[in-house]
Amino acid sequence: MPPVHMEARVTALHQLNGEKLSAFGGGMAAEVDVARVHVAEDCILQDKYINPATWSPLIYNFQHYVGLADQELGKTFRAEA
Repeated sequence: MPPVHMEARVTALHQLNGEKLSAFGGGMAAEVDVARVHVAEDCILQDKYINPATWSPLIYNFQHYVGLADQELGKTFRAEA
């Protein structure tokens, strides 16, 4: 099981259109409402944050799957931990 996963309920389905997508049989996009987030103990930081150094999510970005950088590049003003 991944170190962080979410339970969600589908709230809406959207038909995706386009000539290239139709050639593959079409597609759907799901809008979801996250109900719960499950985090492995070793990914918890200060009892309430997900430690980004121990979690490596797979991200789909413009037709490429990527992971997070090996080192932190910076923080926003909202970062507390």
